[in-house]
Order: sequence, then structure tokens, then C-alpha cells
Amino acid sequence: MKEKIIIQTLALTAILFGAHAQQAGDTTARFYYRLATSKAAADRELLSGKLYGLLQTDNEKDWMMAWQYFYTMKKNAVADSVEGVIKTKFPGGEYWRGKEVTAVYDAKGAAAKEAAYLAWKSKYPPARFPGSTILYDYASNDVARTYAEEKNVQKALLYADMVTTPAWKGEGWAGVGMELEKNGFIDAAMGLYKKAMENAYAFKTSRKTEEGADFAAHGYRGYCNYYASGLFKQKKYDSALVYIRKALAEGKPDDPSVNGRYAKILAAMGRDKEAYAKADSVVRTGLADNELKSLHRDLYTRLHPGGKGYDAYLAGMQREITRNVIANLKNTMMNQPSPAFVLKDVNGNTVSTEELKGKTVVLDFWATWCGPCKRSFPAMQMAVNKYKDDPSVRFLFIHTWEKGEDDPTAAAKKYIEDNHFSFQVLMDLKDAETKSNKVVEAFGIQGIPTKFVLDKNGRIRFRITGFSGGDEAAVEELSAMIELAKGS
Repeated sequence: MKEKIIIQTLALTAILFGAHAQQAGDTTARFYYRLATSKAAADRELLSGKLYGLLQTDNEKDWMMAWQYFYTMKKNAVADSVEGVIKTKFPGGEYWRGKEVTAVYDAKGAAAKEAAYLAWKSKYPPARFPGSTILYDYASNDVARTYAEEKNVQKALLYADMVTTPAWKGEGWAGVGMELEKNGFIDAAMGLYKKAMENAYAFKTSRKTEEGADFAAHGYRGYCNYYASGLFKQKKYDSALVYIRKALAEGKPDDPSVNGRYAKILAAMGRDKEAYAKADSVVRTGLADNELKSLHRDLYTRLHPGGKGYDAYLAGMQREITRNVIANLKNTMMNQPSPAFVLKDVNGNTVSTEELKGKTVVLDFWATWCGPCKRSFPAMQMAVNKYKDDPSVRFLFIHTWEKGEDDPTAAAKKYIEDNHFSFQVLMDLKDAETKSNKVVEAFGIQGIPTKFVLDKNGRIRFRITGFSGGDEAAVEELSAMIELAKGS
């Protein structure tokens, strides 16, 4: 349900930006979340007692917190009961404010979003809800991004500047800036990146003690990277070099995103040897984009005239990458029993763990609303294609945690067909009584995308959470996992 997602988002925000102190300096939100996700029954019972205590008050915030954490503990029947009371006990309160803001996100087009935002804000003026401006910031920023997508710079900047939560201003500005840059409005984007950088730097230095300081300061590296990108596009290479170095100094020295941009800047300045070293470091990770791969080839050819050909060099590099991947994966192999399941695919065919015995199986848990899940699909299609003639390997894509009122099976099938993926999609539908998705819960998954590689005996050998980008690297890693599982 969308309202539950709003509440989850608010809970995460509370964890990021802090709340009232409790338990050895922990925040209330962190403490409750730790209890809710604990495997110890005593912790969960302790939290249940605290939550039932909250329900003895007439404070909507207490009821909302109880609802959230009963839901987190997967006590769905209790959570639904609490939600039902909130709906009638607190008309026009935080619950309904969170529910009705979805009209902004659901509206099509910037003008419709703006109208929905203004109507919602008028009905739920911020002055009535002190200390909770982040929900308004998310909504106004959605309007700003949509105006940026539609190339209405003036409106995009107007709504980008409506963010009032100090620690979230950088994220808001940078997000709109990226949309403006994508549509060719570099100067406007650069103004937002600069403000985001300055805001984050202030939280790194003079504003360290303010609420959300760590969250705000963490964005500094990314904003420097974006600013360097804009300067590069403006052909201000000397200045771009300054900011890309700042970005690199803030994070890991082998950061592929930063080093890739660093290489392009150095190459534009004619510093081929330095550019090649940076490009080579990224290509070796498998996370280089096509532009950087092309630059890497050109630099290699210029720097190695008459030497070993580029294709031979690349093949040797790939063998080395494969050896390193396999060596690292051997240290992360698991050996746990896989939960049994019986599911239907989008065409009504039944698939069970019983029929998968004897095969190496890749399970990919995903949803149509999950951005990282969908970004991983081109790489997964490459992997499916690689093993399409190997009958001992099976790929299954399990759609779960559906949202909204639409038919999830139809939605999943449409997405796969529209994007021409040759995936077999199984449906982990919500149980009518418990309102839980049984298979995703049986696997203990906390977030998607999550992938598992099972051996021929049905035991889990690898688990992959999230997707950081880089199709070739993802395929290389997954292929190594499959081969190791096949040999186990």
C-alpha cells in the first residue's frame, strides 16, 4: 500500500536525521528498528510491549509509530487493526496527510503535479505539522524534477528552492540539477550543484552538530563529481580537475565513477599517460561505460604503437579479472538449505523447488516499482543468453512485494514483454489472510533486488543484494558464481 511506503520513508528519514535520544545515545527510531529486526524473540516482545503502550495515548504520532513497527515486525494483522483505528481516530492528521500526498506522485505531467501539490499543501499546511517538513520537500522536489524533465527551467528552479529541511537541501538541488543537465541546461544545473556542494561542505565543517549533519555531509563527494561533470561539458578542464580531485579525496581512491570522469578530463587536457592509468583502473573493474571503453582503446593504441594489440591486451586483462573474481567468491560461498516453494508464473504454469533438483538455479527477487531491480535486467538478460544452451542452469525471476491496486501478475508480464526480456517470471503474491509475501519472507529478504544462486542439491551458495551498475562486471561475477555452484 502506498501509505505504508510513505510511513516507511518517514521512518527512514527519522533514522537519518535523528530523533529523541534513547538507550545509550541511540535514537528512538534506531532503537525500535533494531528491536523490530532482531532475531531474538525477547527483543521483539520488548518492542511489542512498548508499542502497545503507545496505543494507550491520544497522540497520533504514537499510533503512527506503533503501526510502522508492527508492520516492520510483520505482525500484519495487528498493524492493519491499528491502521483502521488511526483512519477514524485522527481525521485530517498525519496519516491522511501521508496518504493523500500520493496524488502528487500519481499525477501525470508537471502542471498536474503542481496543482495536486498546491491543493494538498493547502489542505495540510506545514504550520499544522511542526517539525515534519521533509514530506513537503519530497513532494515539491517531485514537481521540480518533472518540470526539469519537461524543460521548464524557471519552474524547476522555483520548486527546487522550496526545500526547507537544511540537511536535505543538497539532495533536492542535486536531483533537479541532474534532470536539467540531462536535458542540456548546464548553466542552471551548475547553479544547483554549487549550492548543494556549499551546503554539504558547511555540514562537514561549521555545522557538524546540527540535525542530519552526517547525512548532508555525505553528499559532498557526489556533488563535487556532478560539478566536475558540468565543468567538463563546458570545456573548463582546469576547474573540472580541481573538483574531480576533491571528489576523489572524499571517497575511495578506486571509485569507478570518479576515476572514469577523471580520465576523460585528463584526456581532454592532453595528459594521455595519466588519463590511461585512470581509465585502465576503471576498465579493470568491469564498470566502464561505452564512452570510457572507447577512450581506453584510443589511449592504449596511442601509447603502445607497434606493441601488443589492444584486443590481446583486453583478453589478458579479462582472464586476470576472472581469476580475481573467482578467488574472492570462494571466500564468500554459503552452504544453507533453500526454502521450498511452489509458485505460478505469469502464464499460469506451476514451478516448484522439487522440479529444480539437479539444476543450478538463479533466483532474482524483484518488483515493477523497484528501480535497481530493473536496472539490473540488461545484465541479467546477458547472463540468461550466455546460459541459454546449458540445460543444467535455470533462471527464475520472482516478482514480490507488489504495490497498488492493479493486477500484479498482469503488470509484471507487461513489463517483461514490453522490454523484450526472455525471463520466466514467478509471482510471489500477497497471501489473502496474512497479507504477506511468503516466499520473499521465507528467504529472509530485507530489500530488493536480491539474488540467490542455488546448487544442484537445492542449497544456497551465493546471495547478491542490490545492483551498483556495470553490466559486464555483473555478468562476470554471476557467471563465476554459477560455475562455482555447478562444481560444488
